[in-house]
Amino acid sequence: MRRLAMLATMALVVGAAGSTPVSLAVFAASRTSSATFTTLTLAPPTAASGATATLSWTQSVTAAATGYHLMRSTTSGSGYAQVKNVTPVSAATTTDAPGNGTWYYVLQTYLGTWTSANSNQATVALGPTSTGFKNCASNAADTGGDGNGYETTPANGCVQDGSYAQDANSGTGLSNLCLDAGNDRHRYWGYVLGLPASVASIDGITVQARMGTNNATGTYGACVQLSWDGGGTWTTHQPMTFLTNAQTTYTFGGAADTWGRTWTPGNLDTTMFRVRIIDVATVANKRFDLDWLGVSVNYTP
Repeated sequence: MRRLAMLATMALVVGAAGSTPVSLAVFAASRTSSATFTTLTLAPPTAASGATATLSWTQSVTAAATGYHLMRSTTSGSGYAQVKNVTPVSAATTTDAPGNGTWYYVLQTYLGTWTSANSNQATVALGPTSTGFKNCASNAADTGGDGNGYETTPANGCVQDGSYAQDANSGTGLSNLCLDAGNDRHRYWGYVLGLPASVASIDGITVQARMGTNNATGTYGACVQLSWDGGGTWTTHQPMTFLTNAQTTYTFGGAADTWGRTWTPGNLDTTMFRVRIIDVATVANKRFDLDWLGVSVNYTP
């Protein structure tokens, strides 16, 4: 708020010749001009995804104001710097694209150099969007090992419910190497990931396998590969050595792991995208129990 003031003083002095002057009156006048704006309410973000935040607020009741200063900080409660002006004062929404991170916003109503107090603070967390973990719908044994993959109730690998898909014998190979052609392999697909038709980028793919084995002898584990063309081509294996034979959730890839390639939404549809799991063990007759093979995709809209 700016305050302008003018002060004038006038004195009337009278007295007889040769006498001491006496002040009879003092007159003072002042004029003040001020402006006060109502502090408005900044609502929580109505949308926040990728690198864009959409902010909304209750309009100021000061119709003579010009508009709003949007202020942003990386620190809650302080350090705000103006990032844009929003006009006219009837506006009630705007967007900002500061990049990934957690951001804190306040608004000020303004007219010229006059500004209101800050509004309340709104917090926005921006970053890649996750589909969450999705279940598969289809499966088939792959070549390698004894050729039958998870030969017992393989569809049980699509739902985490304590019912297992079973590979009764991990194959003819006796090594924990992903590339050993003697190890059993099985592929799963039909993941309904719910991606929009167009995204800025696929930032990472996470596969979770909940599985265990019938005993703890030897060295054993699993390898996972991804395909983007219905199983014609596969990514490099990601291996995992098990430290226990108990049912455990193992994570392959991650929110920022693209498995060595650039993905498009079309690569990740229910037909083209496939997951291959390979059971590896240094001992014969190792049984693998697969409870679930889920997939999550992180992307920027």
